[in-house]
Amino acid sequence: MKKIAVLLVTVLVSVAGLAQTDNWFEEGNAAYSEGDYEQALTLYGNIADSGVESAELYYNMGNTYYKMRQYPMAILYYEKALKLNPSDEDIRTNLEIANLAVVDKINVLPQSFLERWWNSLKSSLSADGWAWVSVIAFALFLICLFVFLMARRTGLRKAGFFVGLLVTVGLALSVIFAVEKYQDRSRHDEAIVMTPTVTVKSSPSENSVDLFVLHEGAKVRIMDQSNGWNKIKIADGSVGWLQAEMMTAF
Repeated sequence: MKKIAVLLVTVLVSVAGLAQTDNWFEEGNAAYSEGDYEQALTLYGNIADSGVESAELYYNMGNTYYKMRQYPMAILYYEKALKLNPSDEDIRTNLEIANLAVVDKINVLPQSFLERWWNSLKSSLSADGWAWVSVIAFALFLICLFVFLMARRTGLRKAGFFVGLLVTVGLALSVIFAVEKYQDRSRHDEAIVMTPTVTVKSSPSENSVDLFVLHEGAKVRIMDQSNGWNKIKIADGSVGWLQAEMMTAF
């Protein structure tokens, strides 16, 4: 009886928490529509602080920061939203618009056709989306296996075999993509520079050689960490060290 009471209390608390976050979200949207961006950001921040992760929430926070002309923070939250929902064109478009405010125009290293195809296909769905594709593909595989084993007609057995073979390839790809997307989502090895102007160093020391300059809003990949410094790599392949406090990881 005691366990049941504890379970009921837990459920009620969870439901109340969900209702509260829904209220904050609606109130935040209303404040945003009225141009009260500070209030909207406070309400959205309450949801984020409660541990909720949502592409829609991060997208709205990105929009709010953009309206407040805080472009590095807008880029940060668009990137976080895109990580959760990589197929959303609105997020991608707004991120591109926000990036126009970034001083640094970094040339991306060219990729082979196979790399572009692989990354494009992987980004077409979220991690959850690829997980559902895997479930559906596995169900289709079982159907094809049943047809191959039980059908009496040779044509049906051949169809079951070859369709099952194609489904197996699709299943393998969807599982790989789902795992990679979940790994990407759990990693926090990318960051946005938040300081107006920073000088990238050759080693984790203020006395080391200056390599190049970055500005707020620039996106970097964190490769290593040492004593409050991050070893970073930018899209053109250049590598150097920056103080960790100058960036926010996501």
